[in-house]
Amino acid sequence: MKFAFSSPRATRKSFKLGLLMAAMMFMAAVQAAAQQDTTCTAVSSSPTADASVYEVEGKITAYDRTNRTITANGMTFTIPATLLVKTADLDATVGNITFEALTDPTAEASRSIVGGSVISTGNITSSATTTGNCISFVAESVYVEFAENVLAGTLSNVNVTDNSFRVNGVLVRMNTDARFPHKLMDAGGNEIAISNLVGFEGTLVSAEGYFDATLNTLFGVAVETEVIVQQAGKDGVAITFAQGRTGDNELRVSGTNTRNAQNVFAASVAIHAGGLNTTATGCAGPQVGSAAVSQLDGSWSFRQRNASTIPTKVCAVSPLGGVAERVVDIRN
Repeated sequence: MKFAFSSPRATRKSFKLGLLMAAMMFMAAVQAAAQQDTTCTAVSSSPTADASVYEVEGKITAYDRTNRTITANGMTFTIPATLLVKTADLDATVGNITFEALTDPTAEASRSIVGGSVISTGNITSSATTTGNCISFVAESVYVEFAENVLAGTLSNVNVTDNSFRVNGVLVRMNTDARFPHKLMDAGGNEIAISNLVGFEGTLVSAEGYFDATLNTLFGVAVETEVIVQQAGKDGVAITFAQGRTGDNELRVSGTNTRNAQNVFAASVAIHAGGLNTTATGCAGPQVGSAAVSQLDGSWSFRQRNASTIPTKVCAVSPLGGVAERVVDIRN
């Protein structure tokens, strides 16, 4: 019987090759770990149970589209793939845009979120290293905006042709960046068009957005006006406040009416639970009360104590034809 033996040279070659492969695998593991720890911050101590959450509000100095991170105030946090970013409403329960869409290269080339503001809350995770402790930040909520520049004052120079108006003489245009939805609102919080501003020049307006110093223009994201939209032959109604308190079963609603074509204020408005009817000419739900309309400025207010239920929406209708609805802000 013959036996096959490996030569010493072949054995040494295989041994060296094995060492080389092991070294390469080790280096790959180290590199992978380093990539995973890019957002890990070295600290002297691990966080206690009551220090395992974070909150940051500040200027965005960088973001990493690949690793899904944002850096603000010197700290970097990770945005999970399942988390939507908020750009429309800070208080929304869920976001409205993906991180990929927010950092879209084409949109970023026009105007970058770097330099904008972020508000984020989330969890702090801790791990031990050979040199001490390391903490990472994983977001649960992220709100991003270009800026919070505000103008409040008199409305003027409404230009329907080029979709602009002025506040305190400063040119205002509504933001057109799809990543940041905009709202131009009437006195009742309903969305309106710039054409609805005509006739309300000289009234109070508040415009929030970002100011472009190069164009000397404020690009509005949230613009609140005193506009009350009314249909021909009718008065106008706006619900400016609607709040329900479950703790004492109380409903409060207030608003303003405009005069009709005959320059007359309605004597009162009827308050209903629920919203508009299908034709938007009246209220669909049951009436819960009424409120007298001031003959000086058209204002009115309603308060219902010991309400059996707090509606999620209310509707106000005038005998002169005006009608409006508003979502109720329900609190304890």
